[in-house]
Amino acid sequence: MTLPLLDGLPPEGLSPERLAEVARKVHRPLAEVWGVVRFYPRYGEEKDGRYLVDDPVARARGFETLLRQADGTHPPLGLEALAPVFLQRKRGQTLVETPQGPVPLSEHTLPFSLAHGQRLLPPEPLLQLEDYRAWGGLALLKAMAEGRLSGERVLEGVEEAGLLGRGGAAFPAARKMRQVAQAPGEKYLVVNADESEPGNFKDRFLLEHNPFLVLEGALLAAKAVGAGRVWLYVRWEFQAALRRLEAAIRALEEAGLLLLPTEVFPSGGLYICGEETALLESMEGRRAEPRLKPPYPVEKGLFGRPTLVNNVETLASLPVLLREGQAWRREEPKLFSISGDVERPGLYELPLGTPLGEALRRAGGEPEALLAVLLGGAAGVFVRDFSLPLKYRGPRPIGAGAVVAYNRERDLFQVMEGLAAFFAQESCGKCFPCALGTQVQLSLVQRRSRDEGLLRDLEATLRGSLCGLGQSAYWAYKSLLEVEGAR
Repeated sequence: MTLPLLDGLPPEGLSPERLAEVARKVHRPLAEVWGVVRFYPRYGEEKDGRYLVDDPVARARGFETLLRQADGTHPPLGLEALAPVFLQRKRGQTLVETPQGPVPLSEHTLPFSLAHGQRLLPPEPLLQLEDYRAWGGLALLKAMAEGRLSGERVLEGVEEAGLLGRGGAAFPAARKMRQVAQAPGEKYLVVNADESEPGNFKDRFLLEHNPFLVLEGALLAAKAVGAGRVWLYVRWEFQAALRRLEAAIRALEEAGLLLLPTEVFPSGGLYICGEETALLESMEGRRAEPRLKPPYPVEKGLFGRPTLVNNVETLASLPVLLREGQAWRREEPKLFSISGDVERPGLYELPLGTPLGEALRRAGGEPEALLAVLLGGAAGVFVRDFSLPLKYRGPRPIGAGAVVAYNRERDLFQVMEGLAAFFAQESCGKCFPCALGTQVQLSLVQRRSRDEGLLRDLEATLRGSLCGLGQSAYWAYKSLLEVEGAR
């Protein structure tokens, strides 16, 4: 694995000699190691200065004025509920500007007050093993360790619940698990915790404030499918989450409940790293570029072995749904990251199917005063139908659960320009429909083009992209024009 070796080098250590040493250790060509270093921005030089976090909320709140107060921009960090946010870079350290003063990014966590829920979002942070146990956690893991809960029963429970993956694609979780369970040979489980979707901060919050829930779900799933090892691939900027996960792993190990070898893997830190096959490429030490499918990861995943790749919230749901049984299905909890023009932006646990307008009112929003909502993040759509049930299936799927509200004073084209710039910057460049299409989209949006013919050409191009990230890049643009026409 190349990335952990690169991370072990001091900042001044990315010299040709040290990289040659890394290449020898991982038995890879030196050119490939250089390609990895140049692919991931986190290995590049970071200049001192003040940077504006460029997210869909900042874009709507006087972005040009905000930008004049900064030396540049930084990709979204899951801070939409606090936006606009500035970062300071000083002598190799990054600080987050907060109302209480600058806080090192390595120590910064989302305020716990953002949480509004009970089942996946308990009323207080659960960072100690005994606190998690008192909340009702660990019982299933203990039952499995003692042989009172079988892997088959876990699979049946997920099937009965009909759990859909919470990463955005909404693939039936049980079907993936069954496929891995039935695959022969050594298998793995990878937790996809590279949450880089603008507008979403649910996984970051779970990792920072409820790491045992994530780990219990991951270990239950891993044992159920017969995996021999668990990795948590976590966005590298979420340093506090990384440390809290590592502490939780140690606590489980000391309690004799770490049923499988489990470790944290700091991600490459790019949007494409959240695509499951690109994630696997990254873990294997290469540039995070999507693979052709089939074969799918459940057949040939990490190091060529069958691999279950699941989102954080998907796995965090397992202990709760297994504990509650059919009662879980009646009011199936889903996390929604609500931000923008609402009084109480934050993370809301709501029953799946809740009308969009009700979700907004829970957050102190007034749907009647809104121009539109960006539903699902950068790969989502603008909507104005506030009676829309928040569900995975239907004309306006919820993606990973981002809801960004915009009042009637906002300039949605300004927001769209930020989304288009994000896709153009984050495209991995492996396939030309995405690499070319996202650049053309940015140009069209900057010109505020409403040419339907050009939009159809753009759509046809991006639909030919290799992975879902390119294929969905035009959705927001297309829906923006539809929303404009519906005014």
